[in-house]
Amino acid sequence: MAAISYDSREILAEFAQKYSIGYPLLSDRASEVIRGFGILNQNMAPELRSYGVPHPVEYLISPEGVVVRKYFVPNYQHRVTASTVAFEEFGETAGDAPAVTLASGALRAQIGLASPSAFAGQQVSFFARFRLEPGWHIAPPSIVFDSPELLRQEVTFPEPEIMSFPVLNESLPVHSGSFEGRGSLLLRFPLPDGGLILRGSLSFQLCSETVCEPPQTLPFELPLTLEPFLKT
Repeated sequence: MAAISYDSREILAEFAQKYSIGYPLLSDRASEVIRGFGILNQNMAPELRSYGVPHPVEYLISPEGVVVRKYFVPNYQHRVTASTVAFEEFGETAGDAPAVTLASGALRAQIGLASPSAFAGQQVSFFARFRLEPGWHIAPPSIVFDSPELLRQEVTFPEPEIMSFPVLNESLPVHSGSFEGRGSLLLRFPLPDGGLILRGSLSFQLCSETVCEPPQTLPFELPLTLEPFLKT
């Protein structure tokens, strides 16, 4: 891991010491690498001190030096967390990451965050793991967070299978067995540091080959710690 910015070596050394950063901070003083990757922030006028700053991007590079993934956020106030990259690429979550278990009839669901903490303006990943008893199915579920601290949210699930329901005389897309959805939450900036409760709801409908239960919505809460904003 390494970070590149247009700051001088002196500024980067002071920043690394102040915040106990253990990976290299590389000085691209003339923004040559930044320009080469096409991520120079053109919104900064040349006469400004911040001219030369890049748009925030995380690159995942293979041992052969090939860029295999790019995490790009167009607003300089927003960032992708390291836990998001670890979760998206390797399925890893922090051991102390918050999670909640929801249960109703034939359904068990666990919804959790990839990390217990983040900074304001960061993108945080979450997962939703489902397990259904044999013979039961659900239509693609819905997960919605209604916390005002969130600027954007999204979630994706595996492709459902098309199943025929003779009792309904139609075929419907459903999930069965065990499956996992993955999503992301973009935190607003600025936000006060400290404890935050993310409130959401899971909506679904359980069906078997002979019966469909009424649609259900289960509320849940996930705690998240907002870290103090770093200042140079």
